[in-house]
Amino acid sequence: SRRRQYNPTLPALIHTSSLPESLRGKGGTTLSEVANLQRLAKKIAQWGVVIATVAVLTHVAQQHSQNLGEIDFDLNVWWLVIAAVATTAANLLLPLGWRRILNSLDHDLKPSRAVRLWCLAQTGRYLPTGLVAVVSRVQLAAKEGVSRAVTLSSIAIETAILIGWASLVCSLFVPSSAVPAPARWTASIVSLIGLFVAPWFAPAICHQLSRLKRVSMPTVKTRFLNKAVFLLGTSVAVRAAGSLCIAAAILKLDGSTALLTVGAIYAGVVAGMIGITPAGLGVREAVMTSILASHFGLVDAAAFALLTRAWEFIFEMLFLGAASWWGRKKQDLSDFGMDSPDAEGKL
Repeated sequence: SRRRQYNPTLPALIHTSSLPESLRGKGGTTLSEVANLQRLAKKIAQWGVVIATVAVLTHVAQQHSQNLGEIDFDLNVWWLVIAAVATTAANLLLPLGWRRILNSLDHDLKPSRAVRLWCLAQTGRYLPTGLVAVVSRVQLAAKEGVSRAVTLSSIAIETAILIGWASLVCSLFVPSSAVPAPARWTASIVSLIGLFVAPWFAPAICHQLSRLKRVSMPTVKTRFLNKAVFLLGTSVAVRAAGSLCIAAAILKLDGSTALLTVGAIYAGVVAGMIGITPAGLGVREAVMTSILASHFGLVDAAAFALLTRAWEFIFEMLFLGAASWWGRKKQDLSDFGMDSPDAEGKL
């Protein structure tokens, strides 16, 4: 019989020769380059969204430029300072409310990570259909260990809560000339039931859904869900106050027109949530202008609607930068063990 001599280096040679030349002996250089390209593409996409939104706002402003001479603004800087504080607080409460929804679905994220993740994903809402924002949040949450099903469920719950609060504010303050009284009362009752009664039935609803085929829902913790409703509702209220401060800074308001302005703002928000255009661009401004034009004039109403959109966008970008820095700083401290009570004395 023939004896075959075994060469221990043969398997290594075969394995090495089967690899692409770019991966041989370079310690994963190609994979690192791919990761760098992905990060670069992500940054380019985010800045592309920013530039595209600025271009849209500039185009709308140019359309109204011929009427700028007719605008009658009485600027009060102090109201804008208060509006800036309110807008920042509202932007912070939104991701914290979403974090409580994750808590109700038996998942947890550190506040800094939740804020950073939520803000990064929100930049995609200015793209068509807004699906980019959803996909982005799903992917970012997956890196934090949150499953796709849980993230999608949390986004659906968050959207429903925000629509409920916006509909409630709109139905309370929008005039009957814009929305008939029966529709307003119906919207108010449905919103109140959805916000304050439905969370208590959420565990039973999820249990029934879990019994269906191909549907797996975690047990909802009502205590955290109620906290989410409170935080998101507070965000809506604070944002309404901030928007009202912007109106007070540039328009002549009294008691009746102040309530009308709040109703018009959130009528535009509800219309913008339908998803006809990215982030409701154009739709929200049209609804606000049509409601406010009879009291402030068409030009002032349109200018105010445009200014509130620009204000919102600017503070979203500023808050995104601050949230990104906060999240990265907390992550760096966590990597070095500085946020742990047992960090001292460890090598």
